[in-house]
Amino acid sequence: MPKLVDSSEVTTSRRYVHLPTEILVHIAKSIFDDWLDDDDGADFPHPQVTLQNFCAVSRQWYSAGIEFLYYRPQLNKGNSFSLFTNTVCPPLRFRERKADLGSLVQILNLGALVHHSSNSLTARLLGRVKKHLKAFVAPRISFSINSLAPLAKCKELAYLSLKWVAEPIPLSAIKKAINSLDKLRSLELSSSMFITDDGSSEDWPPNLECLKVGGQFDVEKMSYFRWPRNLVGLTLCGCENLDTPVFEQVLMNEQLCATLTKLTIHRLNREMFKEGPSQILTELVDLNSLQIPIDLLYHLLILPAFDPGDSPSSIRELELTAPYDENFFMDIDPDHICKALKMNLSRVCYLGISPGCLGVIPEASHAKIDRLVWKNIDKCPDEELDSLFDLGLVVMDKEPLC
Repeated sequence: MPKLVDSSEVTTSRRYVHLPTEILVHIAKSIFDDWLDDDDGADFPHPQVTLQNFCAVSRQWYSAGIEFLYYRPQLNKGNSFSLFTNTVCPPLRFRERKADLGSLVQILNLGALVHHSSNSLTARLLGRVKKHLKAFVAPRISFSINSLAPLAKCKELAYLSLKWVAEPIPLSAIKKAINSLDKLRSLELSSSMFITDDGSSEDWPPNLECLKVGGQFDVEKMSYFRWPRNLVGLTLCGCENLDTPVFEQVLMNEQLCATLTKLTIHRLNREMFKEGPSQILTELVDLNSLQIPIDLLYHLLILPAFDPGDSPSSIRELELTAPYDENFFMDIDPDHICKALKMNLSRVCYLGISPGCLGVIPEASHAKIDRLVWKNIDKCPDEELDSLFDLGLVVMDKEPLC
């Protein structure tokens, strides 16, 4: 990766065509937007290299493009991370740079790094990018409890992912560090986490809405565990034990039953439903969106269809992903799904099917199922339709990541 440049390294050439700064900003933003719009889930070297070359043309071009170059640095190629840290937070023996380039960073993804950094360097880096940092993905090895202090100063943070962190950090320590982050909306915890209520007074960030958890649950304390008070979305991924009693203890929590509107259960959980099916969905009275492996339709008693009387499931959005059980090869009778869409799933207006489900729900049946979903749509109030992700039966582009 080419070296990140700053104004002290740029030479002005008389051969380039002068353009108004407004035009240059528009060009740089166009390159940047192409980078963000590419959604195949990987990092994209070409737009960043283009922006680096853009900034190297002249001081004027540098000033127009530098904000976009540092907005979301790509750091998983070659020695790009060391070049970036030498620029943003140089070693103490080097003279400080006048330009505060760290304040331009708004998205910092270190999830692909393994041995590139150290605990102290990660902590120092967080201290340099804290001013405008909105999203942070922590590295696997070089994030420890010592990194929590500078993390607590990232007041603009809206998304925090600790899912790759290998070192077990007590939940109470994490809550203490982030409870003053008023803008934090989404948090992903590590699969090395032990979810328990240790009696501490530490609270969650006040506006936290979405939480992804893995690891182990302290089952005996789950019924009175204090979840974030504004939590609406819960994702269970990487849990070591989600057998029926554990699953029910987690979701039978009075607070979750009252606030949860979106539930995601990923196939990368262990020991799911070994002791049989569960009726827990009937307790989640405000659940609007559900994403589950397709074979959990039976474990959660969605299939076979049943007559719910005057109280069909509240679910409006249902996404089905690849089976949890690798030996689940049975075809689901489309008529069973159609029957459920008329009965207990009569409020479903969006049915997403991932590529891993296409062998289970025959493609020839999609049109018939889609017609029934649209009949549900016709009965749905307009104000509820406006909030839905999509409508009808949709084949998803790829399997959801954990």
